[in-house]
Order: sequence, then C-alpha cells, then structure tokens
Amino acid sequence: MREYKRNFGLVESNPAPAASGNQCQFCGKNGRCAVPVFIREEPTAPAQVVCYKVVCVFCGNIQQVADTDKDGKTVRRPAFFAYGTGRGILTTLRNFFLPPDLYATPDGKADVGLKVRLIRALLRLQVARPTEREFGLREVYDEYKKENR
Repeated sequence: MREYKRNFGLVESNPAPAASGNQCQFCGKNGRCAVPVFIREEPTAPAQVVCYKVVCVFCGNIQQVADTDKDGKTVRRPAFFAYGTGRGILTTLRNFFLPPDLYATPDGKADVGLKVRLIRALLRLQVARPTEREFGLREVYDEYKKENR
C-alpha cells in the first residue's frame, strides 16, 4: 500500500472559537442550551411545556436576541421560542402552547388576545426568576392581573 502525505500549507490561527455561536453573552463560555418552561394548572396536574428558553448552563442567564420593533429600532429581548411542527422555530407568542381551556371563551372559541397576555405574564415571571422552570397557574394569573390594572 502506498502511504499518502498531504500538505495543507500554513496553519493560521483562527481568532474565533470553534463554536462561537454557542457562547454565552454574559460569561463567554460555550454552554448555551434550550430548557423548557412549564405551566401547571393544578398542584397534582401534569406540567405542560409552554415554550423553551435559551440559557447558559454555567451562569444561568437567559440569553437575548436582537430584534427590530415597528419603528425599525434594534431592541434586545429574552430568547424564548417554540418548536413548530414542520415550520422550525417559532418566536410569535400566539404560537406558544397553552392548554386551550385557559383561554377559551364561554361559547368555546379561543380568545387569542388572552392567550398572548397570559404567555407574556409567564415570560415576565421567567425573566424575574430565571432559575425556575415551572410556574403554577395561580402565579401566572396574579402576574397577569398586575399588568392589567
């Protein structure tokens, strides 16, 4: 058998780390991951995944993404997302999951505005307490009532 030797030339040092897309914005270590955020309707009911947050496993901070508002200004918001079936990653709050009975009207239709306000309250709780992953329905309603006074 013949032995092949390859010469790739000078090896230049790369200033960016190999996994720069996985670096934490706060501590700089490679260790970001997606962690589910749960809501529990009753203390004995099973917890259900509403969405996912992107956190650093080393410092525990929720990562932020740059986004543009209506006026075209760049704003930073916490990185929350949901997995869409066949559509990839969804960041619109109305696409996050909530049990349908939480935002149903008395005639059985969905009140999407209420759903978005409840999810917004849940995300505010999550940002205030980044180490917690599970929130009760009573906590979310209390936070929702604080916003809508």
